[in-house]
Amino acid sequence: MYWPYANARRVGAAPGAGGARATHVALARDATMWLALTPSALQVWSARPCEVLATLERTEHSVHEYGPNVRAEWRSDARAIVVQTARDMLLFYDVLSSSDVYAYGAEAAFVPAPQSLHTTFRPMAGEHFRTPSTLPMGAGVRVELRFRHALSVEPGITAMAAYEAYVLVGTRAPAAVQLVPWPDLEAETHPTVLLQDLPWLAHGAPLTQAVYSRAMAMLVWLTEQRAYVVGFEDAWDGACFWEGKAEEDAPVATAVNARFSLVALGLANGAIHLFEFQSPAEAPTPVARLTLPDALRSTDAYLDTGRVTSLAYSSDGHALFAGYERGWALWSPFGMLYFHSFRDDWDTAVRTFRDQFMFGVAGAFFGPGNTELFVVPGADAPDALAFVVPLVRSASTAQLMPDEAANALLVSDDSLFLYRGYELQDVSILSPENDAWRHIALPPAYLAAHWPIRYAALSSDARFLAVAGRRGLAHFSCASGRWKTFTHAAQEQSFAVRGGLLWFEHVLIAACDAEGEIQLRLYSRDTELANAHLLDLVKLSAPVVLCSLFDTSLLVYTADNSLYHYLITPTAEHIRLRLCGSISFEGIVGEPARVRALSWLLPPSQQALGDPAQDLSVVSLLFLIDAKLVLLRPMRTSDGGDDLAYDLQILHEQVETYWTNLQSRGPLHNSLWGFDGHALSVWPDVQALVAGEVLAPSAVLPLDAYPICILLARGVVFAAEGTATIRRTLDTASFRMRSKTIPFLHALLRVYLGKERLEEALEIAAPYRTLAYFGHNLELLLHDLLEEEADARPPLPPAERRLPLVLQFLDHFDNALQVVVRVARKTEAARWPTLFEAAGPPRELLQFCLEDGDYDTARHYLLIVHELEEAAVSTALTAAVLQALERETAWDALREVLSFVRSLDEDGARLEAALRALQPLLPTDSPLLVELKNAPPAMPKRALVATPRRPSSQPTRRESPDVGTLLPRAHALRQAARHASLTLSPSAVPVQHSNGRIVLAPGHGPRS
Repeated sequence: MYWPYANARRVGAAPGAGGARATHVALARDATMWLALTPSALQVWSARPCEVLATLERTEHSVHEYGPNVRAEWRSDARAIVVQTARDMLLFYDVLSSSDVYAYGAEAAFVPAPQSLHTTFRPMAGEHFRTPSTLPMGAGVRVELRFRHALSVEPGITAMAAYEAYVLVGTRAPAAVQLVPWPDLEAETHPTVLLQDLPWLAHGAPLTQAVYSRAMAMLVWLTEQRAYVVGFEDAWDGACFWEGKAEEDAPVATAVNARFSLVALGLANGAIHLFEFQSPAEAPTPVARLTLPDALRSTDAYLDTGRVTSLAYSSDGHALFAGYERGWALWSPFGMLYFHSFRDDWDTAVRTFRDQFMFGVAGAFFGPGNTELFVVPGADAPDALAFVVPLVRSASTAQLMPDEAANALLVSDDSLFLYRGYELQDVSILSPENDAWRHIALPPAYLAAHWPIRYAALSSDARFLAVAGRRGLAHFSCASGRWKTFTHAAQEQSFAVRGGLLWFEHVLIAACDAEGEIQLRLYSRDTELANAHLLDLVKLSAPVVLCSLFDTSLLVYTADNSLYHYLITPTAEHIRLRLCGSISFEGIVGEPARVRALSWLLPPSQQALGDPAQDLSVVSLLFLIDAKLVLLRPMRTSDGGDDLAYDLQILHEQVETYWTNLQSRGPLHNSLWGFDGHALSVWPDVQALVAGEVLAPSAVLPLDAYPICILLARGVVFAAEGTATIRRTLDTASFRMRSKTIPFLHALLRVYLGKERLEEALEIAAPYRTLAYFGHNLELLLHDLLEEEADARPPLPPAERRLPLVLQFLDHFDNALQVVVRVARKTEAARWPTLFEAAGPPRELLQFCLEDGDYDTARHYLLIVHELEEAAVSTALTAAVLQALERETAWDALREVLSFVRSLDEDGARLEAALRALQPLLPTDSPLLVELKNAPPAMPKRALVATPRRPSSQPTRRESPDVGTLLPRAHALRQAARHASLTLSPSAVPVQHSNGRIVLAPGHGPRS
């Protein structure tokens, strides 16, 4: 759900950096600032605008005495920084943001006031971004780095991490860990712990790296060959989850994904292993291995990434950045490749290239809002400290709306991209050239004050949009193209959207935190955005985790593990929320914050006739908890009381996103789709899940691009992949997101037919038979199965072959004969016997086409007939086709048939035999018969090859009637006969032989 786009921006080296490249970068926990470390300098930058706030350059004496800078860490409140040096020193610095720091202010000579600047120049996105000290990060910001003290670690420093009120330090000799308190923080003193005294840590090897995850309350320790998850309460406790057997298996980088409970481990050989975290005392479970050759199904040499140099997750957990010695890549949580920078034509693509980060990375982090990626190149880049790569992400990364399967909305730093593919015609929807995205610029004033955008919501009919940043909200009409923002800035600043933003028709529903008070607010698109125009306001007792909408039911899941069911009830002047009931999931859902989405599976009878107040007693629920798709089915307790118990079933694990289609009608309207990073798992009928009839997915459809939405009515999955364009005239890379439309019907049908469920396959296919590309889906179905069964070694036994059943399935559709011949023309001739053994002799299929009047398909069968049937049979059938075409006056098709038959041999004997067989079938006044009698004898093709025609050549012509006196159809036939007998050169032969494959391209043959 993340793709780079546009062009990377260079962050220039600031004064005081000493001209050296950055060796380390780190983002503050609140994402307001980031630091860049060079061997001799420490710089603090603001996140937006991207500018230097403070630089501290060490003296030559300091560098000589303490050693160059190696690594730096922020304190959790962003008010202090610790720097590790090469000579085992810890240098502590205070980050001061106060009015007494020396800085240029409005009182300085020739310096305009901030108000004057803002009047003259429009603020850009995030210009009013605020620091922890509540000062706007624009003109007049005052930040100072002040040295606090130095601490020598005599045993030597091998690893360092900021850990709550401490700095965790791993030492070399002896191998141990120490917890060093931050200055000015009251913290309990802990003794040094020797690693050899920890029973779960093998051999007591010193740490090489340590990473702390505050959200998971755990650390990851790396040693030379092992990796551990570690927790600390009264003592260190942990478990080993990786042990390398060779040098190339050594762990060199790690990152923690708290949203999906994953630990990523990068190895020296370039592989990345993913593990699912349970607890510090339990070893994480391996779930995936990520390598570029595996993801691209290629072993090309240019995919040699080198060792992993850095790993970083986006704050929402949906993107993993992997930096390598020779490039970088973006991965989804469970292994779908979003983008990679590796190419096989770097040497010839450009003359000079400034984007050095494309060739190797030293470090990286995701910026605020996850719409920018800050990358430090692995090699020297002149005048560039880092590069900022713009990203576009799906709005579902912040708020997953499973029932909006057909809608797609992307968010960039300052814009939205709305997918309009459902407006395209059936024929054009599969074309990759169609640009189905509408670009919508965000309102500048709102963006300047409340960047980054946290929530973006699209109405089900795609008429309205809404966004919410750090404070307030704004909404947009796709019809008028106008934004609405709050008329009073104070009201906009008074609340923040947290927990959900969604549309009910023209009403915007927002879960808000108004200075600690949790509210549900309803705004109308038709009125001004102001508190006076609120349609309704409901107060809640706990923060909202997420909201979901089903028909007129609003579901609100809160942090106290409760689910509230509201009914949206329109009145004469307002729309109100009426509470229908609530239920607690205490003891069922362990951590409410880990719930990412939910769906409401109401029985059809209850939805149509039932009392909404009783919905909670009969409804089943789908929860997406971390990456587990869980089904909760209600059942009464054994004592017969009113209390409900729930039967919990895990439908699928490692689910990144899922879609349902429960509120609309049409094909697969009751289906459930889940994506696990590799394939789509499909449950065609969720009511069968609720009934307990089946839990496993009915079909698993592999994908080669990341799905954004599913157009069920069109039978396609809309997906995307990232690409980089390199031009010789430019010295930078241009990134873009390439859209892909993937038909899924053929894969779904194949699964059902593979299980011999013909009736269900027909039921699924029936709604799609009116699509313009339905025949294309049938061709894909037959082609894929034919290749698999024809190439199987050893051959499949008859009981395991599904080709006859697929052909039986095709017989239910009018275009079955067309599908068979098209598949035959698109595959190797070596597979034809397998196909027509199941489909029937091609001569019979051709006869069926003639009986049905499908002469175009009949002439396409001639190629197969001439290859598989005897000469006498093929000659007779050719004559029959020619007779039918002449009777129907299909002159163009007749001409192509004549050209094809003429190309079958050198001397034209096959054509002569076919015409001899045709003559008794034609009436005496047939123009075709007249023209064929007048056509000159055929010339040997070898002579034509030896003496090709040139514009200056004048071949001898026999006397013929004036062209103007011929009837139009007779003239066309005359030209057809002459082309068939005289002017067909080898380059125009439409039959190509290559590796046993014979292909007759449509529309080939000489034309007049």
